[in-house]
Amino acid sequence: MGIEDYLHIQEGIQKDSGVISTYDDHRMAMAFAPLALRLKDLTIKEPEVVNKSYPSFWKHLGMVGITVNEF
Repeated sequence: MGIEDYLHIQEGIQKDSGVISTYDDHRMAMAFAPLALRLKDLTIKEPEVVNKSYPSFWKHLGMVGITVNEF
């Protein structure tokens, strides 16, 4: 198995906050949402972009214990 066949993510230093720009791409919001597990606060701009492929994404994220607040 070559390095291109998998991804290993190590625990790093926890930062206080982060801001993710989605660039109108639902994949950006969904791919970076798990960062909420490592950051005190995470803001994802244009969260409605997930409606294109997974309208219940934020609701389901909340169901697994990640606090989701809309502003």
